Amino acid sequence: MNFCIRNQRTTIALILAGLFSIGAAAAQTANSGYDIMKRANDRPTGNDMTANVLMKIISKSGTVKTREFTMYQLHQKDGSSSILIKFLQPADVKGTSFLNTETSKGEKSQFIYLPSLKKATRISASDKNKPFMGSDLTYDDFGSRNIEDYTFTMLGEESLAGRVCWKVESIPKDKSGGTSRIVSLVDKESLLIVKADFYDKSGTLYKQMTASQSAKISGIWTMVDLEMKNLATGGATSLHFDAVKYDTGLSPALFSRESLGK
Repeated sequence: MNFCIRNQRTTIALILAGLFSIGAAAAQTANSGYDIMKRANDRPTGNDMTANVLMKIISKSGTVKTREFTMYQLHQKDGSSSILIKFLQPADVKGTSFLNTETSKGEKSQFIYLPSLKKATRISASDKNKPFMGSDLTYDDFGSRNIEDYTFTMLGEESLAGRVCWKVESIPKDKSGGTSRIVSLVDKESLLIVKADFYDKSGTLYKQMTASQSAKISGIWTMVDLEMKNLATGGATSLHFDAVKYDTGLSPALFSRESLGK
């Protein structure tokens, strides 16, 4: 899910904070597309977060696979950030852990721990667009994006399920990726990105993220339910966040390669 927007580079946790991580850049005019994304970026997200997550992977035929995991996120004062996922259910994925870390300079590392191998393996750059644990999310969805790598255009306003939103287009400057543009709806009240449409190089809509429910937890607007649709395959992945807690004092030691199998 790379869905978070922060001044400091951070991860997708994506989901709880927004759509994709954004670094700092020069200010633009007050109601520009950049300005809206900057405001979403600057909203409170806490220093750390813990949540229980129920993932449902739905195939085109309607078959449903479930995954249960605990997600932890940490933002440190030096600008570095980490996200850790520990799978709890079902039995075939229990004990699997995933770690995404990023330094304040934007250096990224991803590791996955498989109980069968009893070791943590680095996710290579060539695997970043592969499905994450069989879902419609990719490993790259857990990485950050830098605002200098995009141009933003305000497209106007639109309502979604009674929420009045700004509509912003984001276009990557690097044309080598699979996504040519992203059209996002930013809820005016919460500043959450509640919908994002992803278009491929041919201009075809191929992926769509929708947040159907959000709530204010410890004073922080939080996505509770969201769905990622893969229009190319007809499948979808939903995420439900429960027992969300902020600022509990998570230790940086939790977010290490050595701790993945513990």
